Amino acid sequence: MQQFGRDPVNETQWRALDAIGAPWQSPSPHDWLLAIDDTDNLTSRGTGFLARQLALRLGEHGLADVKAITRHQLLVDPRIPYTSHNSSACLVLAAIKDRRAVFDYTCDYLLKESAEGSDAGTVLVRRDALPQEMRDFGAAAKVSVLEQNDARALAARHGIDMAGLTGTGGGVIGALAATGLNASGRDGRFLWIKRLRSMSCERHSAATLQQLTGIAVQTIDGNAIPHDDIVDLGEWPRAVFVNEHPTLLVEKTDEPIFSGWRSASKNHIRQHF
Repeated sequence: MQQFGRDPVNETQWRALDAIGAPWQSPSPHDWLLAIDDTDNLTSRGTGFLARQLALRLGEHGLADVKAITRHQLLVDPRIPYTSHNSSACLVLAAIKDRRAVFDYTCDYLLKESAEGSDAGTVLVRRDALPQEMRDFGAAAKVSVLEQNDARALAARHGIDMAGLTGTGGGVIGALAATGLNASGRDGRFLWIKRLRSMSCERHSAATLQQLTGIAVQTIDGNAIPHDDIVDLGEWPRAVFVNEHPTLLVEKTDEPIFSGWRSASKNHIRQHF
């Protein structure tokens, strides 16, 4: 049954991920970053949905343990052929058994599942093999119009697995950018992290949230709150990347029915992340 205006398909998907996905742990040099971009069209489900579904498939086939999925906002500019928001997604894989098997599976998945008219691309790289040049590319993608040839040349210089799969293959730009932005630990919001979205509309202490999900809790001004303070997660709790850690931003509320903290509004999160 759909509650609080949530999409039941999405809710089923993130609960399935909760059951199979790995708990959050601090970024490790041995993490693998698997990014995808430009998989949708105006009438299909978005890249975030396909990223979560891909995470499920990788886990179900025993190919990888997924511990997070992040969304990264890139430059919105009429010169860039994006679908609606120009964002890309990055899966953080805690462990993989075979790099080639994961990459090939992802390519096959995107060829089958990407929407008609899409320009899907994907990138796979281990965190400790990701050069500063890729972080710089990610930062540039937020403020500049980048070229597919530049993305391909960068990947070739460092031996990075990259593939353009549908249409022009232009999604390699956003996919490459997403790996660099994720690796920075200071960009993006979490499309999935174990348990958080399933706990929407619940209230917990900051300490309990950290224990159950691994996230930190701080105010929108960047201050920590007491561990015993209660947080109302609301209908749309989203952690964001702050100092290499998933962080729930909260605002103070003082209402007759509840005096405590509430997760920052959707508008605030979307404006800044």
